[in-house]
Amino acid sequence: MERLIKNIRKNYLEAKKEAARKCAAKGDLRLAQRILDCDIFTGEESFEGMVELIFSPQGIEFLTTFNFPDLATFRKFKKYHPERYGVYIDKGEISLIEPRRAFLIGNTTAKIIYRQTAGNRLNLMCGATADVTAEGYSLIRIEKDASSAVSVVTDPHAKILM
Repeated sequence: MERLIKNIRKNYLEAKKEAARKCAAKGDLRLAQRILDCDIFTGEESFEGMVELIFSPQGIEFLTTFNFPDLATFRKFKKYHPERYGVYIDKGEISLIEPRRAFLIGNTTAKIIYRQTAGNRLNLMCGATADVTAEGYSLIRIEKDASSAVSVVTDPHAKILM
């Protein structure tokens, strides 16, 4: 596990440089510098610590905006049962009820129901899909990459932030 995390750290540093280069090319020098300065991922994290980073606002923004890591890298973590932390990699068709946070990756299609008055986070990458039903006063923040899809059905009081 340690070797895998260290290798991802090496790839992360390269991805940061590429992300900063793209931002600079678009004229956003401030964002490019902030990306280069960010050192949220040290490579010394445990598996659980790394999952916490991907659910952080900075983590999910970097992952979904810059498509890092790729699906092949995510798949290397399947044997460690990431679903116990809310990360579902190539799980096929699944149903989730009230997940406070969920990260769907790859060949994962989820039917998700939210009913409780609570804030929730749903993230999708690498072609994952979700059908979300939001009821009551539930609040769901959804972030996804360009290759993933979400359909949402809400009642009048539920709120979706995308």
